[in-house]
Amino acid sequence: MKKVFALFLSGLLALGASSSLFSQDFETGYFLGGNPYAFRLNPAFQSERGIFSIGLGQTGLGTWSNLGISTLLYPSADGRSLYTFMNDNVSSAEFLRKIKSRNSVDLDMNVNLLTVGFWSNNSFFTIDFNVRSLNGVGVPYDLFRFLKEGTQNVTSFDLSGTGFRSKTFAEAAVGWSRRFGTVSVGARTKVLVGLLEAEAQMKNLKMTLNEDKWEVRGQGELRASSPALRLPKDENGELYLDDLEFFDGKIGPAGYGAAVDLGVSWDALPYLTVSAAILDLGTIRWNREIVGQTPETGYTWTPSEEPVDGGGDAIDRELEEAGDALAGLFRFKDISGAGNAAFEMLPFRVNLGAEFRMPFYERLSVGALYTGRAGNIYARHTCRFSLNWNPADWFSMSTTTTLNKLGESFGFALNLHPAGVNLVVGCDYIPFSVVSIAPLIDDIPAKYERYAVIPANRMNMNLYISLNLALGRRHLDHARRILY
Repeated sequence: MKKVFALFLSGLLALGASSSLFSQDFETGYFLGGNPYAFRLNPAFQSERGIFSIGLGQTGLGTWSNLGISTLLYPSADGRSLYTFMNDNVSSAEFLRKIKSRNSVDLDMNVNLLTVGFWSNNSFFTIDFNVRSLNGVGVPYDLFRFLKEGTQNVTSFDLSGTGFRSKTFAEAAVGWSRRFGTVSVGARTKVLVGLLEAEAQMKNLKMTLNEDKWEVRGQGELRASSPALRLPKDENGELYLDDLEFFDGKIGPAGYGAAVDLGVSWDALPYLTVSAAILDLGTIRWNREIVGQTPETGYTWTPSEEPVDGGGDAIDRELEEAGDALAGLFRFKDISGAGNAAFEMLPFRVNLGAEFRMPFYERLSVGALYTGRAGNIYARHTCRFSLNWNPADWFSMSTTTTLNKLGESFGFALNLHPAGVNLVVGCDYIPFSVVSIAPLIDDIPAKYERYAVIPANRMNMNLYISLNLALGRRHLDHARRILY
């Protein structure tokens, strides 16, 4: 059973790491000359020209985690197959030293549906519509330890914090920015419409397994907000998680909210610009149609000390009875009712940047950017250093290196922005080391095997592309972001 669960867990985390999902805002583009979507990183930043896009705005795919594929999956000696960390060829010491006390996989989505930006009286205004989703899976260290070692070295495990979160909402934003002397300021106000919320987490889940008894104690909580989702329940109010019902005649918002982005940029010295922004400062009210909770109780099972008549079949029945009893910890009772709605703060972000332009050649600069995001399993902190080059008025590029708890990596960005069009291509994370997944792909041609790779040490990988119309005359010196 442990091996089956381990295989499922490895597959779930690996799938999450390689899923093609739209991702967070493009951090490597913070100092990129002519970046039309820099206002999403700092609302004080402005576009060179007016912009317009429908469905082709900033779009990307990616994932983040403090786990690595090489932590969960290992190649065989001949390199033609992969096996999980449960394999006997992987020592406990080798595996567990890679596991953190708190392990997570984040999958973020940000789909830009429409963007309009225009200049008026030296102010830059933006209107944009997006669909966003914040997702995360949390797995504690003790769960991996139990799966790998069983009760070989320890018999007590703390599995508290195991769970997942998913929040999806639509966003309509209006932004404004203006320069006053050496200082630029900006703000974006956002109206949020909740589409779907789902969250499940085990609290205070403790497990003790020894020869004398098995004891499990804990409590779980389940929350979901979607008028289109229904969970049937029995006469005792217990929810049937395996019998979901969608679109039973009621469709509507799952909640409402509002948020604001604030930003400032200051030319502190002739060649130095410092900037700061706080993003997603706001809250959303979820209309929770489903709230489930397991009893804060436990289960104790004492294995039979007498020989079990019936051999293997009887042992299987005894284990099945124990499993059915343990499953009670995951049976959620409906406790929803009137007044179940709840306000929740968005996981806000902070960007702090500094850019120094070379006095002998201002089209070349170096930059440093700190990005922090707060909010339960969504927390993340990144330090990014960049080299930026603007060799022509219609072409810019940036390269970055990243230091954070998710691992070291580097990124790049290219921007073609002649009159009439603006094309940006780049990524935040190009991993330093990769592992081949060719053994997992059936009948892959030999000439393509070297391209079938994913990050080895951390599940961090993304790719961005944006294409929009560039309208009107150029208002900014794109290398310095100042008005002509």
